[in-house]
Amino acid sequence: MTDSTAATDAGTVTAEPGTTRPASADTPGRLRRLLPSPWVGIPVLCYLLLTLTGVTLSSIGAPFLRADPGTPPGDQLLNPVLTRSDEYLTSSPLAIGVLATGQSEDLNPLTAPQGFTTMLPSTPVSSVVLADSAVLRLGGVLPEQMLFAARWWLPVLLLVLGLPALLRPLVGSRWPGLFAAALIAFAPATAWWSLSPLQLWGFTAAGAAALHRCATSAADRGPWWRTALWGVAAAWLLARTPLHYQPWAVVVAPAVLALGIVPLLVRREGRRARLAAVGAVGAAALALAGAVFWENRASIAATSGTVYPGSRVSTGMPVMVEQLFGATALADLRRLPFVDHNPSEISSGFTVAGVVAVALLVVGVRFRSAEHRAAVWTVLVATAPWVAWTTIAFGGVGERIPLANLVPPERAATMLGYLAALLLCLVLPGWRDRGPWRVVAGVTAAVVLAAGYASSQLTLTTLPDLSTKEVWLSLAVLAVVVALLVARPRWWGGYAAGTLAAFLLVWQVNPVLVGLGDLRGSVVADDMLAAGEQARADGVVWVSDDMTVDALLTATGVPSLSSRQMAGPDRDAWARLDPEGRAERVWNRGGSYVEFDWTADDDLSFRNIGEDRIVVSGSPCTLAERVPELDRVISSTRIDEECLTLVDEFGWGAIDRFVYAVDR
Repeated sequence: MTDSTAATDAGTVTAEPGTTRPASADTPGRLRRLLPSPWVGIPVLCYLLLTLTGVTLSSIGAPFLRADPGTPPGDQLLNPVLTRSDEYLTSSPLAIGVLATGQSEDLNPLTAPQGFTTMLPSTPVSSVVLADSAVLRLGGVLPEQMLFAARWWLPVLLLVLGLPALLRPLVGSRWPGLFAAALIAFAPATAWWSLSPLQLWGFTAAGAAALHRCATSAADRGPWWRTALWGVAAAWLLARTPLHYQPWAVVVAPAVLALGIVPLLVRREGRRARLAAVGAVGAAALALAGAVFWENRASIAATSGTVYPGSRVSTGMPVMVEQLFGATALADLRRLPFVDHNPSEISSGFTVAGVVAVALLVVGVRFRSAEHRAAVWTVLVATAPWVAWTTIAFGGVGERIPLANLVPPERAATMLGYLAALLLCLVLPGWRDRGPWRVVAGVTAAVVLAAGYASSQLTLTTLPDLSTKEVWLSLAVLAVVVALLVARPRWWGGYAAGTLAAFLLVWQVNPVLVGLGDLRGSVVADDMLAAGEQARADGVVWVSDDMTVDALLTATGVPSLSSRQMAGPDRDAWARLDPEGRAERVWNRGGSYVEFDWTADDDLSFRNIGEDRIVVSGSPCTLAERVPELDRVISSTRIDEECLTLVDEFGWGAIDRFVYAVDR
């Protein structure tokens, strides 16, 4: 590779990794100016098609979220694999509930304001920063399934647009950035966490790319309006950084932000203008984020005062090697029984990519520019502390390291594979056109040994039914991909093989769903939508004894005592249930399910099933005495209480549900 800087978008069209050819060879100049670049046009077109058809990968079409599970739905391909209830019992029903009510306010009187934790805004600045969630309020005007799909796929669109744009000025081609996006999007952790890592990666990568464009335009004295537009886009995208899941954001955001900033400061020419642009965008992003924190201070205070998660801290310690290098063996988790953990906890990104990148750096690469060199070292320096955090015991010292102590090592291990993929895609463009066979063999062997050891450990600790044949097959595929990438880094074949191999690991994990399942369009959902509207008008609440019914109530806008308590408790409301406060450690929790268990006991009792489940047991009549606004009680079995009158029945998840009115 040469040391020349990347050509401008208007003057070249990328042909393959590391090569360019004149734009005039493909499209007449006038037509090209009218059409968007394929790098932008194709992703946007795909996004629009998915939005218009209402297609998502949500698991809300699971059998227990269906009115009649015995009737195979025609709106879904593949059955959901139910591991991340954070999606199908929480985030998706909450978002669909906003579509029903046109408001983001919490409908459970037991919970503190929780817009900060649900990412569903109700205040002015938050509605701007989280505009993709704010538009859900238009559910009464625009098709609901389109709004839901638009929000679902936006992080993916931003990732596919952002990473190629961010890496192109550094490595001279968008292809490595697209490959990095593929390795991140098709990582096992992405699939088994219901695509939630892409919220962080999509917005942060696109924000860093917009910041780079803004600073470059300022240094080149481009049109002021173009510089301003890129700056506004960058500030809006980056203002979300502290709002993402903190244990992941602390690991990822500094590396991606530094990648967008540090290379800008290498060259002396125009440095002052670039610094000014970075400073202005940073100040704007911090101001927006600060305003969001201020508007949600009650929600944040409620969370910080809880027993769980509260102010818990972590420290660095060795994680299982399977969580670092075992991703390539996780192709069949749908059928394999687990001895410990679950698929989302054991899944990770492709940390093996880091082995390839470091090995090539040791052998020697030829950086195409000073900016390229700075980019590689930036990601290396930002990643190294987290390698230590997941492999070395820090003891009590680690608990006193600010920000790092918010990150459990298992969560850091999940994100290491994503950073490793980014590092590899920065290093490969500097590797020689044809790798020597000794280097190809050595690097391939090192990667296979690391992945082979981790995969074999899976069979001993977590996945005893993972066969030796499957382990060896995964290693063979890995060896081919690594050998192709190291031997011919300018050939498209290695990138295509790596993308295909990653896709085959996860293609069967998430279902393809058209619409909103039975949370809309079913007779039950229609009845609940009407009941929710009436309950909100009357200022009354419902309650149920089953989490899947709670998801139905949430999605249809029915105010309910049984739902997710995301931020923390409303202490005054809980004091009505627990007047003496003896069970405060049980109910003073965030990120938790509030569940009810109907018994004949005249008093209410409280217990936890795990850290994030609050169970209230007792008579529904006692509950009605303490919560006068309680109007309806749903039970999964018939109950005989003098204060209740059976008024309705419905089927949900193959179980008959009985609806009782509370007699006053």
